[in-house]
Amino acid sequence: MTPVGLPPTTPGVWLARMPPEGQVVVASTARSGWHDVHGAVLEGAVREPFDYSAPFPTVLFFLKGVAECEWRRGQRFSRFSARPGHVLVSPPGGPHRLRINLPVEMLWCAIAQDVIDRIGHDAPDPGHGHAPFEVVESITRSDEGLWSLGRRLADRILSPIHGSHPYAGALQTQIAIHLLWHHSSPHHGAAAGDPVADRRLESVIRYMKQNLTGDISLEKLAEIAGLSPNYFLGAFREATGRTPHRYVNELRIARACELLRDPRRPITEVSLAVGFSSQSHLTEVFRRTMQTTPAAYRSRLLGLNGSAAPPQSPGYREEEPGPGPGKAEKPIGES
Repeated sequence: MTPVGLPPTTPGVWLARMPPEGQVVVASTARSGWHDVHGAVLEGAVREPFDYSAPFPTVLFFLKGVAECEWRRGQRFSRFSARPGHVLVSPPGGPHRLRINLPVEMLWCAIAQDVIDRIGHDAPDPGHGHAPFEVVESITRSDEGLWSLGRRLADRILSPIHGSHPYAGALQTQIAIHLLWHHSSPHHGAAAGDPVADRRLESVIRYMKQNLTGDISLEKLAEIAGLSPNYFLGAFREATGRTPHRYVNELRIARACELLRDPRRPITEVSLAVGFSSQSHLTEVFRRTMQTTPAAYRSRLLGLNGSAAPPQSPGYREEEPGPGPGKAEKPIGES
């Protein structure tokens, strides 16, 4: 379905409006007469902001050159150094805005939304039949599989030989499947009580839980999500209602609540086991989160009779944290 506010169009018509000012079209699927495959290899800089929207996902593969890029989607803004291996996935809708300060060679590929929906139809959604999927935004240099598909598609567009047309079509289908597997989320949204619909953010939270005693940096979390640190910070806050720093602290406090059930375990040991540098650090964050101290929490917990319920800790599913000594916590973005 075409997003509200966007005129009906097709990937072929959309690509025919290329290139942005400052770039030239080196080769395209349209020039080769491949009307069921949609891609254009562009060359040059985009020094003036280029605004674009599409009712389907588009993927930008950086093939040659190094440049500083700025990309905006709505109120979200990201700046990154683009080089071969970088991929920018733009979801349907807009407006999007792109600037590239130096000449680069890049492939812009458009994937018809019905292709995504048709492939996604094979993935059943319990209780909802077959859920449609929507591609989500991503700026990544860690998805070598996706970039490799784009590189091979660009090679065939630039140097077509016998059999290039069906091969390019197969590559476009593989790109669509890859977007479905790694850069999409169910269109119906998250389940009730689950603040994270995006599977990439679920991977981030799983990493947090497994590495509570380690040095969890904003850069590492952004890398896992395939986003720039600034963009990830905003996306995480929007998805969870918390900054990564606060979310990790709440996970640590929740784990501390579990460990405090053992009366033989010193509070200093609990502090190190959940990633705090000292008992005083744990106490400071514990008081701010639970409105009490670890010692008072333990006393109240162990002094309860069978008819009472223990104090509620922050939501937490029991998982053993990854190995590593307790370290001083470094802020993850804004608290």
